[in-house]
Amino acid sequence: MHLPLLTLIGLVVALAGMPARAADGPELVIEEPVFDFGTVEQGTSVEHTFRVRNTGRAELRIDHVKTSCGCLAGLASAPDIPPGGEGRVNVVLDTARIVGHTTKVVTVYTNDPAAPSAGLALDGTVMTDIVASPSPLYLGKLRRGDAAEREIRVTSGRPGAACEVTAVEHTNPALGTRLERLPDGSGQRIVVTLEPHMPLGRFNDQLVLRTTSLRQSSLTVSVFGSVEGDVVVLPPQVTFGLARPGMTTERDLYIRNRGTHPLAVTAVSVPQRIVSYRLDTVQEGQEYRLTLRLRDGLPPGKVEGAVEIFTDHPDEGRLVVPLYAIVRDGGRRG
Repeated sequence: MHLPLLTLIGLVVALAGMPARAADGPELVIEEPVFDFGTVEQGTSVEHTFRVRNTGRAELRIDHVKTSCGCLAGLASAPDIPPGGEGRVNVVLDTARIVGHTTKVVTVYTNDPAAPSAGLALDGTVMTDIVASPSPLYLGKLRRGDAAEREIRVTSGRPGAACEVTAVEHTNPALGTRLERLPDGSGQRIVVTLEPHMPLGRFNDQLVLRTTSLRQSSLTVSVFGSVEGDVVVLPPQVTFGLARPGMTTERDLYIRNRGTHPLAVTAVSVPQRIVSYRLDTVQEGQEYRLTLRLRDGLPPGKVEGAVEIFTDHPDEGRLVVPLYAIVRDGGRRG
């Protein structure tokens, strides 16, 4: 395979700009940074343990291990490796949503100045009878009253497989589906439509594809998106991030009218124990700014709440915006 060569080239390029190791410092050595797991069936859990050695003269510290996707998990056996010692990084890959050739990487961060980060890769092929793409299906941000149409392609996931989808099931009456064969004979397609009467807000539904495969009698494809009306609040949620006592933390919300008639904000309701607010007019009838200030004296921990915005729009009289914050103790740092 060509992957180890590309990995080596990337490593050489990366090391060219790295500082030299101190003679008495730690030295990270990974003799096999790529594990080829071959060919597995979709849904198989792939697990491998990488050896990490310290050939330097000082203790090597593994600060943390970062994964490239939610399907991957990586854990170091110990945070510190003494000179001449060896540690291990155990990596587990969930292939439930992976099809075809794949390379997944975990990054190990250390105190070796010449190798502050190093990649460990799992490389191989995941086989399945039927592939539905894209999965999940994103319909996008839609304007109220607009119809939408998107397509899911259904193809073979292994050489010689002759399985196909026989039916598509769902429970949302606003969704429509149509199953067709592709003109070139390479598979099938599912045309997904969204009716104009879909209610405002975010939606997340599922299509269940019934198939002729004995291994995959059904596939589930999530379909999601959002329907927006004349009134838009940006951003759709408020995140204050990390806050400490004594800090002034403010966030702005903009209420914008995309309709043809003027809009008025008639009232605002906020969780009084969490935030205070100020409402300003940017452009009468068209845009307003809502400034939220996180209150001082909140106890440490996670803070959640919601802001309610009331307008004189006949169909969008109440808008709800979630808000989040993490309050840190005033004596902590980092």
